[in-house]
Amino acid sequence: MTEKKELRKRCIEKMNALPQDYCREADGKIFSAVLGLPEYRNAKTVFCFVGMQAEIQTASLIEEMLRAGKRVAVPRCAGKGVMHAHVIRSLAELRPGTMGILEPSAEAPVLAPEELDLILLPCVSASRSGERLGYGGGFYDRYLPKTKAFRALLIRERLLSDDIPREAHDQPVDAVITEAGVFRRTQSENEGVS
Repeated sequence: MTEKKELRKRCIEKMNALPQDYCREADGKIFSAVLGLPEYRNAKTVFCFVGMQAEIQTASLIEEMLRAGKRVAVPRCAGKGVMHAHVIRSLAELRPGTMGILEPSAEAPVLAPEELDLILLPCVSASRSGERLGYGGGFYDRYLPKTKAFRALLIRERLLSDDIPREAHDQPVDAVITEAGVFRRTQSENEGVS
């Protein structure tokens, strides 16, 4: 879909142009919002992306989840559009893998999708209502239907867009988390995060 490709290209350029200080501040507020979620507090197992380049840098969030005693899994690419949730005990276990993204070794234990309680997803853009524009590989759209986990999308406010094109295979999320707050699909208004 050319419309999606064009939008993705523009959003990635916009993401790469965001000032570092804004990104650091926004990411910190996003992490506080995640840690304040009842779904996070009740989760035993969290599946979280590892931020690359201009993405939300999730390393400190992952470290905090490990310190809190959560079982943390991160994605490992297993082929075209296929990923698995591998358990890690430390960020030191990660190595550059597919497309330079840090991922665990193939020997790290794999969790079944139904073992996950909370999934934290990346994107290049999204709407507050939960429509997500990913990188186009289809990894999450193929993975999400296999799990009943709560799905929360992490995105900086400046990358939100109201006109995300939707296709039949696109998987919506339960909540969109920005530095301005938590936006749940079931309710249109902002819960607010201080």
